[in-house]
Amino acid sequence: MKDQEEIIIDFTQINESFLVMMGAQLRLVLNALFTGEFFPVTVRGTRSQVRSFTEALAGEKRYLSSFAQHGLNNPKTLKDKFKLNRAVKSFERDTGLVWPFK
Repeated sequence: MKDQEEIIIDFTQINESFLVMMGAQLRLVLNALFTGEFFPVTVRGTRSQVRSFTEALAGEKRYLSSFAQHGLNNPKTLKDKFKLNRAVKSFERDTGLVWPFK
């Protein structure tokens, strides 16, 4: 296993450069979730920010997996999309940021 630079997502340090980097970092994290590859990630912020971030990220993975496996109009995919939308609303409320994968 090669050494990888740790991704740090810090909701306590939100500025313009954070917003630019966040989308790219989340793509790397999602890719790691789908491939099972280890990728060091640290998430900082309030408890609710970290929780809502992980729930939105997990919801994104669940929805994309359902879409790939069952198709767009399958009831399971639609249910997972609904859960993702709820998680995204919570993330946006807790952080004041727009979820990058809408």
